[in-house]
Amino acid sequence: MPNSPNAGSLHIKTIEHPGWLESHVTVAGTAGAAELQRARERLTGSSTVLGVDLFGTATEIAGMEDAVKRAGIAAPVTSVLSSAPGCGGMQFSAATGADPVPLVLQGRVAGYLIEASGASHCFLGGLQPGDPGASREDQTREVFLTIENALALAGMSFEHVVRTWFYNENILDWYPSFNDVRTGFFQNHSIRRMPASTGIGAPNPAGTALVAKALAVQPGAGDIRVLRSPLQCDAFAYGSAFSRAIAVSDSRSRTLHVSGTASIEPGGRSARQGDPSGQIELTMDVVRAILDEAGMRLEETTRAIAYFRDPSHIPLWDDYRRQLPPLPVVSLGCHVCRDDLLFEIELDVSST
Repeated sequence: MPNSPNAGSLHIKTIEHPGWLESHVTVAGTAGAAELQRARERLTGSSTVLGVDLFGTATEIAGMEDAVKRAGIAAPVTSVLSSAPGCGGMQFSAATGADPVPLVLQGRVAGYLIEASGASHCFLGGLQPGDPGASREDQTREVFLTIENALALAGMSFEHVVRTWFYNENILDWYPSFNDVRTGFFQNHSIRRMPASTGIGAPNPAGTALVAKALAVQPGAGDIRVLRSPLQCDAFAYGSAFSRAIAVSDSRSRTLHVSGTASIEPGGRSARQGDPSGQIELTMDVVRAILDEAGMRLEETTRAIAYFRDPSHIPLWDDYRRQLPPLPVVSLGCHVCRDDLLFEIELDVSST
């Protein structure tokens, strides 16, 4: 069961699994480096950090990356540049009571495998192509191959992936071709259950076309289920190969992974164009409908990221949040996958 939100900008939420505890830490704003050690001290027992996500300007990320190194964290780091200073922050996941196995590709840790009570969880992050000068499509293919190779080390395959994240530089220039590569990969690998996913336009400090993350699960005695979005059509209807939400259950808990969600009407068109407050309101109505479909609540959110085409709209989100339960959310200035979409949010929700 997720914990109550912590005071200040630090939030720690936990998910119980048979044999181990999964923790998610969110530090919103620029306090990430300063809060990192305090966050680790507050985790129960001896924990292994599974992955770190950093959001901010180049200067802000450099400071957070230095803090991660000084903390001796060997987990993969996914760094995403924000278009404005002062927002962003840090999120990381950790495991307690498990013995995570590092997955090493080309001399670096690409992720961790946790095997417990007949189930397997594979956390991958910081996945980037090696040659920033290659075509965007070739860089995308390389990232999918890297995910595949890392999963093979874990004795898993892409059919076990339940969640992906793609941060694509200048996404509006090449989102259709990215979707073509992704769809082609899924077709070539006979992937029938599309993962939940986020595709956002944001550069990275390495200057590659994209950086990615993935989560794969073999639930053992548990269950994985695709959920629909009652207020939207299937994303595949307009060329995006992902599921609106994926629910993963075991004997101790149930986690719902809600894909990046924006102001899109049932027919697939962007809604409330030019109205940032209206898009925030409609997007959250869509999210609530998904949670209602799953029988879950917004206050059970374990982590969230809010994306803004124009960072000056973040105060509108802050005003809207006054009617919501406290959320472990980081806000980021970036491009959503359509030029008329101003707001997008992703979140994970967990209950016992």
